[in-house]
Amino acid sequence: MAVAGLTALWIVPPSPNGPLGFGVTARSFDDALRIIRALDYGRYLPDDLGALRVTVGITVAELDQPHVVANMGPIVVRGMWYPFVAVGVPEWAEAFYEGAAVKSPGSES
Repeated sequence: MAVAGLTALWIVPPSPNGPLGFGVTARSFDDALRIIRALDYGRYLPDDLGALRVTVGITVAELDQPHVVANMGPIVVRGMWYPFVAVGVPEWAEAFYEGAAVKSPGSES
């Protein structure tokens, strides 16, 4: 099922010291990177984005079944579905990458 204007991407960083990859459904590659960074996973992205392996239009059938599929969120809504954080893009994360000062849940005032 495809949602107009959204694409599922599987983004694999070169470092073995992080997630297997990032599953993100986004408006664009740049939007996917903003979502990853807003959810505090940007530290796993290299400075040279050319080092990333990116699959655009990934489907559930193409993903690692025992590791990724068993632990992913919904692929049909905008947001990061692996590692699974929340359905969609949380309001605090959306505000973070748009530059607003919004505290994440659980953060001190």
